[in-house]
Amino acid sequence: MKAFWALFDKLLNMMAALAGIILVFIVAAVCYTIGMRYFFRQTTIWIIQTTEYALLWIVFLATTWLLREGGHITTDIIYSHLSNKARDYLDAIMFIIGGLACLVMLYFGITYTYECITSNVTDVRAVTIPKSAVFIIIPIGSFLLTIQFFRMAWQRLVSARKGG
Repeated sequence: MKAFWALFDKLLNMMAALAGIILVFIVAAVCYTIGMRYFFRQTTIWIIQTTEYALLWIVFLATTWLLREGGHITTDIIYSHLSNKARDYLDAIMFIIGGLACLVMLYFGITYTYECITSNVTDVRAVTIPKSAVFIIIPIGSFLLTIQFFRMAWQRLVSARKGG
């Protein structure tokens, strides 16, 4: 099981790195189009569409890594007054709810992506692209998020049973 989690964590690290590369691409592309517009009075029409899709991909590539690293914002008004055992149980409940929400996203992501593939749906704007190529990251990211939420819930339950 340790080998699976090591591989899973390595996958999350690679996906987060890819999200960082995409972010650098977005910055470079926006700077490029601003420079083109300022110096040559010409614009590149594909930049907006591409950055929209890139932002979607960044979210689903990096969110699971961010969850694993504890980088999400938390409010601890009540949390700080609880014992370690109670915190572990509360965390486990919240992680289970998060995992279930991601299961719902996974279902709808698979359904929509499958529909786009079978119906050959394309996005016709500056660049014509199959919508399935854009939205395939939603079920992939949701699947990984579901696994990570349930992994963290299990870890908290084990910690709570050991006494916090």
